[in-house]
Amino acid sequence: MRRRQRNSKLMSEINIAPFTDVILVLLIIFMVTTPLIYRSSIKVALPQVSSNEQPLETKDINVTITANGEVYLESQKYNLKLDADVFRFKLKNLARTYKDPAIIINGDKNVKYDYVVRVVDSASKSGIKHLVLATEFKK
Repeated sequence: MRRRQRNSKLMSEINIAPFTDVILVLLIIFMVTTPLIYRSSIKVALPQVSSNEQPLETKDINVTITANGEVYLESQKYNLKLDADVFRFKLKNLARTYKDPAIIINGDKNVKYDYVVRVVDSASKSGIKHLVLATEFKK
């Protein structure tokens, strides 16, 4: 009885489907965690309050004011003494993209009151009606 010879060819291709799955999962993880890491990298000591009442949920624009007067709109840094018009322009453009925006001001407890007033004034001129001052809950 004669045996047939098989044509056994070596597979020279690599299956990249599992590799693609792993890369996509890593990409999603980095996309979700990057904004959280950036927000936590700005050092701001928020004032404390005794009640823990949460505001109504709306689409919000985050503004952070540091103790030395630097203002961060989302992830961009501005100096209100030099870049007040640019800050107001960017804030107005952000306000137009949302239906009913709210502005959340994360102001350091040692920030000059003038900077907070300038940000509130820019927000009102940009058409933002909802204003939230971020605080920490006092334990």
